[in-house]
Amino acid sequence: MRKRFLAEEQSFDLRLLEPGDSFAGFSLGDAQFQPLKTFLKRDAKKFSEQLLAKTYVFAIENKVVAYVTLVCGEIASERDDIADLDGAEFHYDHYPAMKIARLAVSKQYRKYGLGRSLVDFSLGRTLEIAEIAGCRFVVVDAKQPSIKFYEKRGFRLLDTPENTERAEPLMFVDLVRHRETPNAA
Repeated sequence: MRKRFLAEEQSFDLRLLEPGDSFAGFSLGDAQFQPLKTFLKRDAKKFSEQLLAKTYVFAIENKVVAYVTLVCGEIASERDDIADLDGAEFHYDHYPAMKIARLAVSKQYRKYGLGRSLVDFSLGRTLEIAEIAGCRFVVVDAKQPSIKFYEKRGFRLLDTPENTERAEPLMFVDLVRHRETPNAA
């Protein structure tokens, strides 16, 4: 899977992380985001080989400028936290979900909309998977500075006191709602 993405006369390839990819110059700025860079450099390829996660990158030739890592997961619904499921005839304690485990854009490439495109890509890939195996949600543990970014992409905070007080609260998109009105998620 390889796609070409054009933004402001700059061309990026969207594809799976490859063995020869370079992370030279990949900078996230704020120290709180350093674990995202560390994962990309040290662990992403191993996670992919072990089928634990898949990392997709925006690259210019072999230079990685942004990435998203996806993993399978679930969302718990022990209370009425997500009880407003559209058209839900079946109610479970856990629902299948795709998790955006990590997402980062190198600071010098943030003006191109790559983060937004990676979220849209993740939602699209998950809808493809949902047609094969079933998957109701896309979830993310959002860092506090990223909450507004995810809200603009249609994610909602799991509205519980425990969740809203977390350093990285859980946010989700209900794919049934997203599929019917992609811009409203």
